[in-house]
Amino acid sequence: MKKTLFTFLFSIVLSQTKAQLVLPVNEETKQAEIKEVVEATGSTKTDLYDRAIAWINKFYPNPNGVIQTKNPETGEIEGKAQFKLKIIDKKGVEHFEGIVGYTITLNFKDGKFRYTITRIHWKQASYFDASKWMDTNDPDYNFEKYQSYIKQTLDYFENLKKELVQAVKNPPAKKKDDW
Repeated sequence: MKKTLFTFLFSIVLSQTKAQLVLPVNEETKQAEIKEVVEATGSTKTDLYDRAIAWINKFYPNPNGVIQTKNPETGEIEGKAQFKLKIIDKKGVEHFEGIVGYTITLNFKDGKFRYTITRIHWKQASYFDASKWMDTNDPDYNFEKYQSYIKQTLDYFENLKKELVQAVKNPPAKKKDDW
């Protein structure tokens, strides 16, 4: 009996202490931001820039709609993009929950590049920074939904990072001209 009671109480405690996912937040702006410098030894600024343009053309369905500015001389590309949020209900039905917009800035120098993802926001009538999904003091806070949104956002940007670094850091394989 004691063992059953202990197991029951322990399961209640575990269900109440859910691990909270967090987005990285810029200390100055207090807004969600993802930033990294990636070493690419042996690659020129021009090589890295050209590979990034090729990656953008492959990664985004509408690359011309994403790219806002590009400057090969300064080695900078800036774009604005978005992705969809979804929730799967208890019946397994997927529901559209909104769109997350963001700004991506790529900077290039010989041997390295930096990507910065800023203005990560849930598109609403007014600006809703994604960092607000972590504000448990908000009267409208919904743990289940917001944790799902954070997970989807982190997964999306992890995939973006993986593909970006792979494409920009590594030169494309040379095709044999075996005619």
